[in-house]
Amino acid sequence: MEILKKLQRSLKGRGLWNSLMLIPKRYLQRFKHRKFDFWGMVEIYEMDGPDVVKEHATKYEASNPVFYKKMFYNLNWPYQTSTYIDFGCGKGLSLVYAYELGFKKVIGVEFSPKLAQTALTNLQKFSNHKGGKVDFEITNIDASQYEIPSTADCFYFFNPFDAFILDKVMQNILKSLELNPRKILIVYINAIHNKVIEKYNFKEIKYLTPEELDIYYVGGAYAYTNP
Repeated sequence: MEILKKLQRSLKGRGLWNSLMLIPKRYLQRFKHRKFDFWGMVEIYEMDGPDVVKEHATKYEASNPVFYKKMFYNLNWPYQTSTYIDFGCGKGLSLVYAYELGFKKVIGVEFSPKLAQTALTNLQKFSNHKGGKVDFEITNIDASQYEIPSTADCFYFFNPFDAFILDKVMQNILKSLELNPRKILIVYINAIHNKVIEKYNFKEIKYLTPEELDIYYVGGAYAYTNP
């Protein structure tokens, strides 16, 4: 029933041709990672964790591989020496994408204990599949309380929470930059609250409209660096 609803929604929003074109791109990744528990949507009411945090959260949905790669394409970022953090990592799929891009280390921050445990299990399995080569961490914590590591320099958001939490995270990033000045990259997909980032005077280096991504990514996508 859920698949039928998604199909109807896609046909209405994208049309038949564009809907058909997305099928092989999306489901190739699902087939590739079929042994892992990355998929499915988790609504806020289904999540565990403190209610005071849940009220700022958004539903979990895996990052779309097509639009993820499109956003990171041609950013000229030194992935091999970079540490990547996904705030609101859910089941951890974007960490796999980041590893495949070549990031040195990947970190997932997730407030829901169940989702964090799923992400940990997935990344352990994925690392074992890669011969134990994946340098990763999963931290079960409210993103606003997470202390930014001094080595972290790429921060990923897939509309994980509201403007209140995003502002707290941005303040933590700025504190980390004061202690350890460095070049950073911020990638925000479905950027509903991008004004929060922009008020801290980060430089926009890439923007994709909703039409270039997905009709349901109403906020478009942005990439920023510090001036």
